[in-house]
Amino acid sequence: MAPTTASNPPMQRLSNAGKNQLKLLKVLEILMSKTDENHTLGVKDIIDLLEQDGISTERKSIYQYIKLLESHGVDIITDRQRENRYFIGNRQFELPELKLLIDAVLAAKFISAKKSDVLIGKLITMASVHQSIKLKQQAILTRRPKTDNEKILLVVNDLHEALAQGCQVQFKYFDTTVHHTKRYRKDGAYYTVSPVTLLWDDDKYYLITYNPSYHKFVTYRIDKMEQLELTALKSVDVPADLDLNAHVAQIFNMFGGQGEVVTLKVHHKLIDVIRETFGNNVVMLPVDAEHFSIQVEVQLSPTFYGWLFTFGSQITILNPPSVIDAYKQEIATTLALYP
Repeated sequence: MAPTTASNPPMQRLSNAGKNQLKLLKVLEILMSKTDENHTLGVKDIIDLLEQDGISTERKSIYQYIKLLESHGVDIITDRQRENRYFIGNRQFELPELKLLIDAVLAAKFISAKKSDVLIGKLITMASVHQSIKLKQQAILTRRPKTDNEKILLVVNDLHEALAQGCQVQFKYFDTTVHHTKRYRKDGAYYTVSPVTLLWDDDKYYLITYNPSYHKFVTYRIDKMEQLELTALKSVDVPADLDLNAHVAQIFNMFGGQGEVVTLKVHHKLIDVIRETFGNNVVMLPVDAEHFSIQVEVQLSPTFYGWLFTFGSQITILNPPSVIDAYKQEIATTLALYP
């Protein structure tokens, strides 16, 4: 029998109307948790499960409760056999959707392992107990490295609040050393910034801000922020001539470095790679039977050069000469490490 609590009072203390309401809720709870398209319950099964909670009822009442739930939008499917059997059809989240959401939680490095377990536990309750077994197995088999910053979701919440209020925020920003300690930038002084938006990219969460002194966007990793506070300073409006979408496209494809327009010669095999990296609107001009050229703005950095090197002779720089020389120097510097 279920324990007596303030939210689960003994049946004898309830009025007749209260008893019927409790029975109705219990029937819904049983159907939601115990049934799915592969697991059905008959009326007798439902009565037996109710009795395990110390609730007795008649068969005709179960039929009435099921009709009432159906009339209020609960998708109860009737499997018409010698004895009707019931299961929940459409749920708030279907099983493939829950799997997708759980994968997203597991993939998000900015969510700690502890918080991931909490979120996945909540998602699993939206499935039947039978489906939840498979979902738990999925969560165990697809574990990925996670941040140990337990406060990151609180920081995200505060940043959303700052965006809603239109105010600036301040925080300390750090890097992690080889000894797993924190080294604070600016000697531990606070950064004061004007938030523009939050962005999740490559399993990391970022804050994009506007810096009026340099007339540009500046991006920070949220998992590297500490002691964040909202300030009384009003956020600075972003000038109309700054394109946030262009900034995002550049900074998250080729992170960091000086912006430069480059012309690349690309093999046809990499058409999908180019579109995934620079977008579907990139203009591709034929060079020869096997190659095309594109002109794109990138951030000149080791990340960009490393991306180029990944594809070897399938992507080459055509212009400008200064970028070609910089790439050669980057390769020469790397080769010099292996005399």
